Amino acid sequence: MGLLALPALWAGRDGPTVMQLVTEAVERIVPLDVSFVDVPLVASSVGTTSLRLDGRLATARLRAEWQPELDEWRTIPIGARPVLRATPAGPMQVLRLSMGYSSRDGSIWFGSVTPSFPSLTQLAFLRAAASLGATGLQAARITHEREQASRAKDEFLAMLGHELRNPLAPIVTSLEVIRRRGPGPLAREFDVIERQVTHLRRLVDDLLDVSRITQGKVELHKEAQQIKSVLFRALEAVSPLVEQRRHELVVDLPKEAASVLGDATRLTQVFVNLLTNSAKFTEPNGKIWISAAVEGEWISVRIRDNGPGISAELRPRLFSIFEQGRTTLDRSGGGLGIGLALVKSFVQLHDGQVSVESEGTGRGAEFTVRLPLISRDSEMARTPPPALAADAAAGAGIRVLLVDDNVDSVETMEMVLRDSGFGVLTATDPAQALETVKEFRPTIAILDIGLPGMDGYELAAELRARLGAEVPRLFALSGYGQASDRDRSLAAGFEKHLVKPVNVAELIEALLTPGDPWRQ
Repeated sequence: MGLLALPALWAGRDGPTVMQLVTEAVERIVPLDVSFVDVPLVASSVGTTSLRLDGRLATARLRAEWQPELDEWRTIPIGARPVLRATPAGPMQVLRLSMGYSSRDGSIWFGSVTPSFPSLTQLAFLRAAASLGATGLQAARITHEREQASRAKDEFLAMLGHELRNPLAPIVTSLEVIRRRGPGPLAREFDVIERQVTHLRRLVDDLLDVSRITQGKVELHKEAQQIKSVLFRALEAVSPLVEQRRHELVVDLPKEAASVLGDATRLTQVFVNLLTNSAKFTEPNGKIWISAAVEGEWISVRIRDNGPGISAELRPRLFSIFEQGRTTLDRSGGGLGIGLALVKSFVQLHDGQVSVESEGTGRGAEFTVRLPLISRDSEMARTPPPALAADAAAGAGIRVLLVDDNVDSVETMEMVLRDSGFGVLTATDPAQALETVKEFRPTIAILDIGLPGMDGYELAAELRARLGAEVPRLFALSGYGQASDRDRSLAAGFEKHLVKPVNVAELIEALLTPGDPWRQ
């Protein structure tokens, strides 16, 4: 009965734990003097081994004493016949059983000083235990391989985001330079480029958000937020798409102020994704309604459209990752199928609920987000800071050292900073930066982390060593923006961690904000 109960214990267990459970169960049924396990967790890995003597795990000293004999045991053929071996515990009958279809899947050895070992009954128990253990080991291997694949996927997404952000950074900055310098209205082509770059940037952010969520690394900065302010920011973000597709947008928000406890960025992203979803899938000249209402202890936000609707078959899977339903060849809807999965994750992180209703294909759809209400007092809600004006004299007297091996990125950022009145010195490699830094005496140094030869962390340390008390405020620049990347930058002495492509207004605001004297 103990053996039959083993499979119920396999879920979530790794290979060594599975084999420990197997040998402990066997020791309660069959008198054994020794059991030895040698199995690979995956086919290509080094075997995981364990030695048990008289029902206890062997100490390091005993393991060393037995090791020469254990090496010899690997030559014992797999089968039902025991082999007599001279061991440190005396002559012993040793039986070797396979933990799979062949010796490549690993083996388990059972030994006893009893000359008649094993009896027919004992052999039946031992073979049953080995068979059950092989099943558990295979389940552990599958779990391990799935975790490895998931980890590789997360690493790939992070690397992909970094590589995409590098070319995005100079494009975004160049657009800002054109906007600042362009006399009069800008050409329609400029609006097209800006709109598509914004879309591409959102796709990159969504990919990285998926990676963070699957790793449990999403950080929320919760404050009291007026729901109206969050919705207005979302409406502002999607207004170009709504105008492009000539939709009629009907907004109905409550007159009273209603606040929720949440992260402004993530909540805005929730409603941007839902509104974007409605705008993309609703035919041109369609209609979109957005409304909000206080319902007891909740605030409910509803986004409805008269688009193609959602089939009963798709509805249960709609919030699943990479789910897009039927996709036409022209991919007019676009996207990666992760926007609604992010919506669900972010809403749940705010202790809220999200649902969708549709009367069927061609009948439109309505998404409802419910969030816990914390206050109807507008005094509690955080008011967003005023937008930073593009003042050409804003950076007067501030000298910025900019180090980045991406030539386009460094040149476009230099143009933006010079237009704002900053003194700028650029370098595309650490050696060049170190040669000129003493003469330039920068107030702030913005260092790319992924520099060749000497990374940004090493360059920061070298600047401290050379400049001593005159070391500038240090800002890190990177395509990686996960919590661990930010923590490492702060631990290395950087005051800010800027993620490519950098928002120009946020960059200038950071440069103009006085530094923390404790970090200088």
